[in-house]
Amino acid sequence: MEDSARNNTLPEAEIAQLIDQLHEPWSRRAARRKLIAARAIGPLMKCLTSRNESVVWAAIQAIGELRAAEAVGPLIELLDAGTLTLDVTETLRAITGHDFETDAACWRRWSAAQGGAEPAPFDVAQCVRHTADFLGAKASGSGNAYRFKLSLPNGRTQKVVVRFGRENSARKNDAASELVVIYSECGPAKSKYYETVLRKNLTIPSGAFAVRDIDGEPHFVMVDTMYAASVTAGTLAKKIEDIAIKADAVEKSLTKEDRR
Repeated sequence: MEDSARNNTLPEAEIAQLIDQLHEPWSRRAARRKLIAARAIGPLMKCLTSRNESVVWAAIQAIGELRAAEAVGPLIELLDAGTLTLDVTETLRAITGHDFETDAACWRRWSAAQGGAEPAPFDVAQCVRHTADFLGAKASGSGNAYRFKLSLPNGRTQKVVVRFGRENSARKNDAASELVVIYSECGPAKSKYYETVLRKNLTIPSGAFAVRDIDGEPHFVMVDTMYAASVTAGTLAKKIEDIAIKADAVEKSLTKEDRR
């Protein structure tokens, strides 16, 4: 496997300075983003042994976005030590595409069975198939755009669109800038409903209601995004289900229909 230090795209002195900045709350977030963009995997892995839990957390998040396969072993050690277990588990899922929850022994057995092999590259079609299986839903589409049709209570259904690989232009120079966009139609966006629908954004913990042009006409949609580097079939399935339920509730309230 290639030495992680060779992945760095910044001088070692600058990398060291950014690592130091991870120890300061006011500079931690910016330093983490720069370390991700620089693919500083080796230095980030060293941060996993820091006594500062906030530094460890920042390193875990960065390693997950970089899908750094060489960090699987150290992450399992953190899991075994009971350090930030939920964050470590989410990062292991993102890197490997597998899910043994917080069971360090299962992760260790899986890792040993791989014989040091790196996880396969992210496969959109495979992710979609697994997501559909988790949801018990039909999925259609190809390439980077798919539509899921979910069955909901009371015999209703709701369609959710997932588009992979949309670039976040505000972070176009960032190595982890690609977004996955998930949305579902709620109905025509009539101005008299703007305030009612948009105020709902203050009452939901994730996602947002917005207006999107569909076939040249404005529609209310429920939308959420994820960084592509953090997507797994499990996390995507949760997003899709959540969006479908919220969008269907608004469609039923606004139109009394079940067309979307």
